[in-house]
This record gives sequence, structure tokens and C-alpha cells, in this order.
Amino acid sequence: MSTSEHPLVPQIRQALHRVDDPEIRRPITDLGMVDDIGVDADGRARIRVLLTVAGCPMRDTLRRDVTAAVGGVPGVAAVEVDLGVMSDEQRAALRDLLKGGQPEREIPFARSDSLTQVIAVASGKGGVGKSSVTVNLARALAAAGRTSMVTRCPPCSASPTPDPPPSKT
Repeated sequence: MSTSEHPLVPQIRQALHRVDDPEIRRPITDLGMVDDIGVDADGRARIRVLLTVAGCPMRDTLRRDVTAAVGGVPGVAAVEVDLGVMSDEQRAALRDLLKGGQPEREIPFARSDSLTQVIAVASGKGGVGKSSVTVNLARALAAAGRTSMVTRCPPCSASPTPDPPPSKT
């Protein structure tokens, strides 16, 4: 398939400009998601769309929207949508585009020269010794000459509602 010779390609690109990414809500053409447009002599269009991640939950929606948009172009006899995945570089370029040129926020604890380390002690249930482990870890760090700080985050309830009071029967 030729991407630059067939006269339907500009019309197809214009139709694709009306297809928004369902999560980002911007045209897939503006997001660099349209990798290739090809049309053969019989008017069969083949569109390659790049997903941001392989397991994109909106892949079926994108395929349906692209098929509908391109299928509505006069002269297109059939539409085939090929879904690929963006490379790390393409995803980075998309992130930069969506941030509007703002620099990425730096997490001070993630810097290689940071003296701070975050150690999280967690469990999916209570009564397993998280507090004991945390206190003993802090004491061991202090014995090694390190400074530590312990913060307790309130747990989320395992059940959405408390148990009802016993009935009086």
C-alpha cells in the first residue's frame, strides 16, 4: 500500500482527526497515534494506530471509532485497523506534549544523591505485627547511627460497613 500517492489519504487523515482518544479526549492525529495510512487501488484502507500501552482497555473503542470514521469517507470500500503499541520514545513524546512543555516534577526521595529512604511496612489485615516490625526497624536503624521517623497511616476498613449489632430475640 502506498501512503502518499492515493488521493483518499488526505480525506482519511481529516476523518481520523475527528476521532478522539477515549481517555485523553484529544484527536488521535494530534497525539501521534496514527502510524500509517494506506489505500490500495480498490479503495481498501489500512490504518495503523498506536496504543499507548499493549493492554489498553479502550482498544475496541478505538478500533470501532476509527473504522466508522474512515468507513464514512466517500470512495473507501473497506477498512482494516491494525493496532500497534507506542515505543518508549513515542510515549515520552506524548507525555511531553500533554504536559505542555512543563518540566517533570522531581521526587526528592528518588534522587540518587538523596540520603532519605522510605520504607513502608504494610499488610492486608490487622494483628500481624506491623507495628512491632516498624518499631524494631526504627530501633535497628538508630543503633546503626541512622535517623528514622515513624508515621502511622490509618488503615482502610476491610469491610465497607461495620458489623450490625446483635439482634435481641
